[in-house]
Amino acid sequence: MLSLLFIIIPLLSPYQVFSSPVLLWSNSNLPRTDLPLSKLSSLYVMSNYVCKIDARNVQVRLFAVNGLTNEDIHRVLKDKHQLLFDANDGKSQYRYFPNVADDIYTAFSLIPGSNNMQCSHIRFKITTSNKYNKLEDALNEMQSTVDTIGTNAETVIIMALVSDSVADQSVVRKRRAIEVTENDVLVSEDQSCMFYADKLYWGDVSGQQYSTGNLTLDLHNSSCTPSQTVTPSGNITSVVLNLYWNNGTSDLVSMTLMANITGRYWYLEKAIINGSEYRYFAYGMHSLMDTPPTYSYVCKTAVFVKYDSSAKYGTYDFKDKFFVTNLQFQPFFGNGSYFGPPNYCTSFFTSGIWMGITSSLLCLGILLFGVYRMMSIKSNDRFDDPKGKPLIIKAQE
Repeated sequence: MLSLLFIIIPLLSPYQVFSSPVLLWSNSNLPRTDLPLSKLSSLYVMSNYVCKIDARNVQVRLFAVNGLTNEDIHRVLKDKHQLLFDANDGKSQYRYFPNVADDIYTAFSLIPGSNNMQCSHIRFKITTSNKYNKLEDALNEMQSTVDTIGTNAETVIIMALVSDSVADQSVVRKRRAIEVTENDVLVSEDQSCMFYADKLYWGDVSGQQYSTGNLTLDLHNSSCTPSQTVTPSGNITSVVLNLYWNNGTSDLVSMTLMANITGRYWYLEKAIINGSEYRYFAYGMHSLMDTPPTYSYVCKTAVFVKYDSSAKYGTYDFKDKFFVTNLQFQPFFGNGSYFGPPNYCTSFFTSGIWMGITSSLLCLGILLFGVYRMMSIKSNDRFDDPKGKPLIIKAQE
């Protein structure tokens, strides 16, 4: 009997270094069991699903996808891709495992010479191996292959869509959580510097947008260039972004961002708008965007306040500030295709966390006060003596 198996395994994100989702499909009867909530080992998946195929010879076809995550699976599912819609059907031949150990790719690569006793009755052979940068391309190829092979029972075939192997077990994040095309991202000529932003607008002290409207980034005239190279290995230590924003009319804003890298972090030195210096503010104070070299800085709404350095200690004009929405910036060690792991601008103690801590402390204080008052209650130390005179309490009007 012909068996056709699909397995989707993502390349690990920085926050999923030790697990990967897996999707199986076969036109034969794969085991249908309840999955534990904990992480599954690759041995468990291979022994209890792959090796349960009733065949002696199985061809394996590998499809490697770069940067695949659970978020990608759900994103494509929302786009109504037919293959994932079929997988979402509980009565289909798909099996989905959201949390599998990250050595699953290695397990499939070594399956022809595996010493797994559960697979001893099957002879596996890897016939093809292809790589894809986008999940959609791999899914389309898989769907086409399913339609082509159909129910051909001459050869048992296993097709595995897996993540591309990464030697150091850590990889960069997809471009953004939101959907953008490559044409929306500014990339330097050497592809090490990457910048994305949705829009720029001017606002008042309270953050309300002025009526001048939104400005969008002009990628054709904007650029990111290294300003100096000082290390013997030629590593870039400083970059300058020349960004140009317009609103489709004659309004044009020239913006310059200067970023440096020293030691364990890169930081934003300053921002210059139309000849005036501005400084970046995060959670109410000046921030340098301190970020590890291979990471990108991410902020939903970045605030820049005008700064006057001519004064003795410098002064800020909070009436003159602008906002950049959906900012993601990586001046060093980019690869032109993916941003590095995100360093979010939100502080650890957000307003929600503070509200939770404050209310919890208040309730705890009330509880402790109540316990203290209860422990302070003293019982009556005067009782009737049966051998003595009874206590007489006179009633008063």
